[in-house]
Amino acid sequence: MKRHASILLLSASFLALAPRDAHAAGAEFTSPNGTVRFQLETDGEGRLVYSVTAHGQPRLAPARAGIVVNDSDLGAGVDLGPATTRRIAETFPWRGNKTLATNHCHAAEVAVRPRNGGPEWTLEVRVFDDGVGFRYRVPGTGPRRVNGEPTAWHLLPDTTVWLQTNTGDYEGNYHSVRADRVPLETKAGDRIHPTHIGPPMTVVYPDGAFGLITEAALYRYSGLTLRPQGEARFHAAFEDDPKGWTHDGAILSPWRVFVFARDLHALVNSDLIAALGDPPDPELFPDGMNTAWIRGGKAPCTWMVFGNDGAQWDKQKWFVDVSAAIGCEFLLVDAGWRSERWGWLKDGGNVWARAAELCQYAANRGVGIILWHAYPEGRDDSPGLTTIEAREELFRRCREAGVQGVKLDFFNSESKTTIEAYEDLLRRAAKYQLTVNFHGANKPTGEARTWPNEINREGIREQEYLLWDTLPLEHYGALPFTRFVAGHADFLPGFIQERHLKNTTRLFQMASVVVFSSPFLCWPDNPEAYLNSPWLDFVRTVPVLWDETRVLPGSAIGESVIIARRKGDEWYVAALNCRQEPRTLELDLAPLDIAGKHMTIYREGETRTGVRIAAGERAPAHGRLSATMPAGGGFIAHFGPARDYPGWR
Repeated sequence: MKRHASILLLSASFLALAPRDAHAAGAEFTSPNGTVRFQLETDGEGRLVYSVTAHGQPRLAPARAGIVVNDSDLGAGVDLGPATTRRIAETFPWRGNKTLATNHCHAAEVAVRPRNGGPEWTLEVRVFDDGVGFRYRVPGTGPRRVNGEPTAWHLLPDTTVWLQTNTGDYEGNYHSVRADRVPLETKAGDRIHPTHIGPPMTVVYPDGAFGLITEAALYRYSGLTLRPQGEARFHAAFEDDPKGWTHDGAILSPWRVFVFARDLHALVNSDLIAALGDPPDPELFPDGMNTAWIRGGKAPCTWMVFGNDGAQWDKQKWFVDVSAAIGCEFLLVDAGWRSERWGWLKDGGNVWARAAELCQYAANRGVGIILWHAYPEGRDDSPGLTTIEAREELFRRCREAGVQGVKLDFFNSESKTTIEAYEDLLRRAAKYQLTVNFHGANKPTGEARTWPNEINREGIREQEYLLWDTLPLEHYGALPFTRFVAGHADFLPGFIQERHLKNTTRLFQMASVVVFSSPFLCWPDNPEAYLNSPWLDFVRTVPVLWDETRVLPGSAIGESVIIARRKGDEWYVAALNCRQEPRTLELDLAPLDIAGKHMTIYREGETRTGVRIAAGERAPAHGRLSATMPAGGGFIAHFGPARDYPGWR
């Protein structure tokens, strides 16, 4: 088996500890530095209950844990048996915020023994210095029915939560509410239905600390949503499988995750969700995250520019040419390309012969082709991918034509059946060396570690909505500290034409490219607009893969974002004002070690489309800059090698 030096980073050192009695009453497991504690016990009725403290403070109050199988609550009427513990310490390659991630925790497997003499099962726990994960492992053979979970999260008084309630495609606006005042019901049109929250949900504590609730390693299971129960309690729900689902063989739930952070920098840089995933299969990914055929990059999106008209055959080579001109590694040919009415079949043409012709034309210009395809049948003349045969046919055809990746759309569910389809699609795409961008999708749960060919996914209310609506400024201000903590997101940052700016400025949009960075970044606007703007150099050179990310002081969830990202010896600093009034932020850049570097500053101009670019000065030794921004305004600073800029505009 072929091995490379980068794979050695995946080696783990395990410190196995002797099994110990967890006692019938309870047990406690601590993080490697001792600051996070996970308490597990049974209450007076023999129900499994857990709680979490961090730095000596309660962070999750006692709440139930367990799983219901064949209508039997396996977390009720139980005693705790022995616990086997070990220490995990490893680093692994990562993509996006940083190049290396850490998995450093204490792991425990606790025997759970039903008092009625039923079969024993296991509660797995991992305690990190920044949070905990636990999951249920139930042995057995043959088909059984998973009816749900009694798992709950009990927050403390006076906490605030940031949440969104669209659990169909996760495209809801993030907003804040006191945890004990989250509505139990939501009105949609004339209908009232129970409120469901699509994780991740971020918790803000009165002392300024943060928590985040979600799940990790979602495979062969239904996706978790949260249902408020009042009094700051939230219950596990499975909205797309409300009557349960059939599971064959041993049952392994996803991890139930609580991330804890003392500030926003620690929250954004948590590796916990990815660390709970399995390493990639070396047969499919010989170099893991760094496997050669998986690469990040930027691309125009034909649908964002012209709708389905963007898929017209006669436009594709123009799109390739302009993609190359603005420094894009890819072109995303979006919905409509398979339709006869868009010209791919004219003059007796074959759609896959045309795809091969386009791929060759693009390759000669250094551009790779990404093709859109619907998951269900009948969307934009797509035959769908609900069968194994259809998946194999698409991926084989793509590989033969020279396509480098696919954008798969309209899942709109996280039922167990759909979740299994995600994984099967990733596995089969990897076999044909294709990257995948999921749209109409649920939340990420660390899939990009196990399946590094997942290069991006939607599952977010993104800037596609600016084509017909406006995004609240607080939504922009919340996303880096909510949805983006869970994983990459195809946010489509960087509109440049005035009609798309809505309640933002052009500089806000371009700063968003740094703030809402993703490994596969799609430019949402007409690429010619970038060519004819003072932003062309920025568009061509801004990275999408970073070595380091820092959240700087002055950031406040829902109000302001100041993020610094490093690639090599270059730093990009971007700020967003997400308040409804102008403000000036004082930026402390001393932690970045930029003194003396060439500095390029982008400041707001006199109009919302204007920008003043100052280049050529050296970064100040004191490491401080001020940024004055209107409501919905932005700021960018670049520190690195000198470049030729057109000056102030």
